[in-house]
Amino acid sequence: MQEFFVEDTLSYLSKKIQRPHAIRQIVGILFLIVLTVVGRPSSAGSAVVGTLLSVIGIAIRFWAGGYVKKDRELATTGPYSFVRNPLYVGNVLIAVGFCLLSGYFRYAFAFFIFLYFWIYIPTIHKEERTLHKLFGDEFLRYKENVRAMWPRLTPYQTGSGEWSGRQWVKNGEHIVNAGLAIALLVLVARNLH
Repeated sequence: MQEFFVEDTLSYLSKKIQRPHAIRQIVGILFLIVLTVVGRPSSAGSAVVGTLLSVIGIAIRFWAGGYVKKDRELATTGPYSFVRNPLYVGNVLIAVGFCLLSGYFRYAFAFFIFLYFWIYIPTIHKEERTLHKLFGDEFLRYKENVRAMWPRLTPYQTGSGEWSGRQWVKNGEHIVNAGLAIALLVLVARNLH
């Protein structure tokens, strides 16, 4: 157990360093760090809503990270049976939550919208072209039935994939989720004083 954890963690970090399109993760992390450092919610209500949205986003990322087998298998089960990009949906909820928690909602949210259109939309289109090349008609059927960013009310029924802790670690979600949870705890704790 510990052996694959260390090996998969090092493999994940090595891939991130070598891939130039990882800029979206770097920009996203920097965005959340800035909000964590400068943030102070303007009201108790925004603090509560921001915290809830962030926790839900982290939970969605946690759930999705154990299903996706990047470029090897089309994920259509678990959260992927509701929305094609649950990791990005989680990121959106986290970002909006942090924007609320920062106390600079208007400015932070405007910047987040810019990032969404600059980074996420092109990334989604690029990934979908890759998925179409890899999985052909299977991906097209999935795309016809499951929206990119707005969840279905009922799950799309295909596939038999199960959540895997090993896959979650391999995808680096233990690092991402831990970082997000720590940033959220720091921001919330700073605002309790």
